[in-house]
Amino acid sequence: MNSEIAAQIDGIDREILRALQKRRPLVSRTIARSIGISSVAVMPRLSRLKTLGIVKVSKKAKMRTFKRIFGKKEVVIRSPRSVHWDFNLEEEKR
Repeated sequence: MNSEIAAQIDGIDREILRALQKRRPLVSRTIARSIGISSVAVMPRLSRLKTLGIVKVSKKAKMRTFKRIFGKKEVVIRSPRSVHWDFNLEEEKR
């Protein structure tokens, strides 16, 4: 990991990476439970680590579809039930 990326990672990010190092791939809920914070707080951190190229989405579990009404418009939303995260090992090869 280069020094620019290491400077952008804080203690909670390191805990997320340690959890992934112990057992991977992991779902964000499991990561959150293992480090003691909410899964809502883990998701933006995982997204940022993905942007930095450290982690990647390894698998998306079955998609779910539901409808929501915004104003007078009905919108169909598709979302995965769970997302499995893993290290992005391809970045290390470069």
